[in-house]
Amino acid sequence: MGTSSVPAPVAQTHAVLFTLWFPVEQLPIPPQILPEIQAIATQVSAGMLEAFSQSTFLRVLEGMTAPQGLPFYQCLQNSTNSSVQQWLATPGGIGSLPVEAASQVLSYLFEGECGPESVRFAMLIREAYLSGIWDLPLAVPLTAIDNPKTFVDDIAIYSKFNYPAIGPNWLTYDSATKTISAKDGVIDYLVIGSGPGGATVATELQKAGKRVVLIEQGPFVVWGSMDTMSYSALMYKNNIAATSDNGVLVRSGQAMGGGTTVNIDLAFSPLEGTIQARIANWIDQGWIDGRFYTQERLAAAYQWVRNAIATREVTQCELNRDNRVLWDGAVGLGVNPSLYHLNRFQSDLSPSPVTCKRDAARQLIVGAMGVPENPLAVIPDVSVQDVLFAPDGPDGSVRASGVSLVANVPWTTYGNTIVDPCQLGLPQGFTVTINARNVILSAGTIGSARILLNSAKNTPAVDNPRIGRGLIMHPSFPLIGRFNETINLLDGLDSATFLDAFGVAPGFIFETMSGLPAYGALLIPGSGEQVYNRITQFNQSAGFGVMLVDTPSDDNRVRLDSDGSVVLDYALSEGDKQRFRTGVALAIRMMFLAGAYEVIIPSNENFLGADNFDPMTGVYLTSIEQADMVETNLQFIPNRTLLTSAHLQASNKSGSSAATSVVSARQRVWNVQTQQEIPNLYVMDSSIFPTSVGANPMQAIYTFAKIFSERLIQGLDEPGPLRFEETPRQERRVLRPE
Repeated sequence: MGTSSVPAPVAQTHAVLFTLWFPVEQLPIPPQILPEIQAIATQVSAGMLEAFSQSTFLRVLEGMTAPQGLPFYQCLQNSTNSSVQQWLATPGGIGSLPVEAASQVLSYLFEGECGPESVRFAMLIREAYLSGIWDLPLAVPLTAIDNPKTFVDDIAIYSKFNYPAIGPNWLTYDSATKTISAKDGVIDYLVIGSGPGGATVATELQKAGKRVVLIEQGPFVVWGSMDTMSYSALMYKNNIAATSDNGVLVRSGQAMGGGTTVNIDLAFSPLEGTIQARIANWIDQGWIDGRFYTQERLAAAYQWVRNAIATREVTQCELNRDNRVLWDGAVGLGVNPSLYHLNRFQSDLSPSPVTCKRDAARQLIVGAMGVPENPLAVIPDVSVQDVLFAPDGPDGSVRASGVSLVANVPWTTYGNTIVDPCQLGLPQGFTVTINARNVILSAGTIGSARILLNSAKNTPAVDNPRIGRGLIMHPSFPLIGRFNETINLLDGLDSATFLDAFGVAPGFIFETMSGLPAYGALLIPGSGEQVYNRITQFNQSAGFGVMLVDTPSDDNRVRLDSDGSVVLDYALSEGDKQRFRTGVALAIRMMFLAGAYEVIIPSNENFLGADNFDPMTGVYLTSIEQADMVETNLQFIPNRTLLTSAHLQASNKSGSSAATSVVSARQRVWNVQTQQEIPNLYVMDSSIFPTSVGANPMQAIYTFAKIFSERLIQGLDEPGPLRFEETPRQERRVLRPE
């Protein structure tokens, strides 16, 4: 449905809501540029309505136009709020009301008197409009930032010139049987998912002489042709995913390289104290085989990771003013901050003009694809539906025989993706199968759980009620500090400093962060004018966040709804909320100690206990003492306080039995009928962690995958001699910038 098909009352509702969040006539826009800004705003508004008309958000606009269809309509009818009654009584709904009345309606919805669904409804509106309005067409002239360069010049030529070498194709597709198979012989291993776990396992098996097929749901971008970090087309659900109540925004990669392609490369060594404490607990509980995860073996495996991915330590001279804010605040608080290790080139040494990333695709997969004698076979743009099984005995034993998959429409917008490298010509939208001796799920916390849940529908042996349970999200709470100096947080490294002094106990970590104005606008509570006044001072703002090491709960889970779509249920426990409040209060204090004159937290809760509080009017912190009130009053109400997540873990926990876990200590999936392992179905990704790993999990996943690969290749049930480079453990250096 295009904008011409949008009913006039719905279009008018959009116009009122756009004006509510960008009241161009009331904003302090310099008069000499006002005509140009008005023209851009008109184009942005039209573009947003066009996008809304083709998305599920159209239902939100329809609900604001004709509220009779809203699930909380009966509650609205019973309300004594005059603005709500005016909304219900006016034909055309919000589109026929003054902007001020529309604001009062949203205030009422945010207050939650009609339940959490009304709060969610109001937040969906806020998120959609602020993120759209403050995208680059308006943000560049109004915030004085440079238009970020995402793509190289002459992208098609660059992509052809840098297209990777691909070895001889050894796969074939039979359209009659809808089956992918080896042209001769068999496929030894199917690896599903190409993130740090899948890329490591697939390439290590290939180096060991196994015939390996690596399958990825997302596109395969030619490295260096674009900046892939957080690019929506390479993200799960186009980077608009959220928990079922919209309480946590979810960021997860869906491209060749998985999360390593879209993240900002923060590399926490598995030898860090925060991670070591969790691994030690897993060993004590019998959830993993501690013989394979000694500090000596972890150190040796991690040295392999550092060599393979070329992880490097940030230097003092790379710290920008944004990075120093957390550093200075931590020092002011009396604790020692640290410098990150990053999986990236130094900016002046990268062979690409637009990216410095060393992701799993570049560092591992591309090289394995080009080996002439036994290339890694890579199939991007396909979605695995379920694992296929064959009987393996009269007692209910089964073996994995392969998977079913559906070919997606490839992303080819800019001509910089590798499409169908195995020349299979799969029909899009049709289910096909591929068989193999072994199947390894490395599709991530969401993807591997989805595949196992789908598989359980047809195979009772894997119908394990533990699949998806105990989801860990590492929810993050971002803050903005405003300073009386230029910060330019987009210049230089996006993240270089962190603080893990509280990582083991109480259990939270502070990390520097940056983002474009469209993200910053979401963090600023208040009216359209209040957001404008602060986001236009973008270059005088700095940011960092609090990441909670959350505790598992069976109610937090990955599940499938009636149409098979993934649903993420998640709520903070009361204990986690209390620890999170402590972390937020410390973050506020550090921001003031670093020199901020105003601190903005992404919440429209009444955290300062004001009388006659209006959630559509932003409240900002102006003194360090107010951190105490936030610590007392903040409730983390979903859709009133914004949280994000990029570190999902623990949906397919490893453990000692099928009654308590999804995979064994050997990472084989449990057969719940026989209570034994399925001998050739494995999981190797963040979903197997029994609890939070305690920090950004990427380097731990690489390391666990290296250890798993060695065990698999050598058939080890008992630890053998170290087969990768052994290095003594070194204490992390704490460097202080001058």
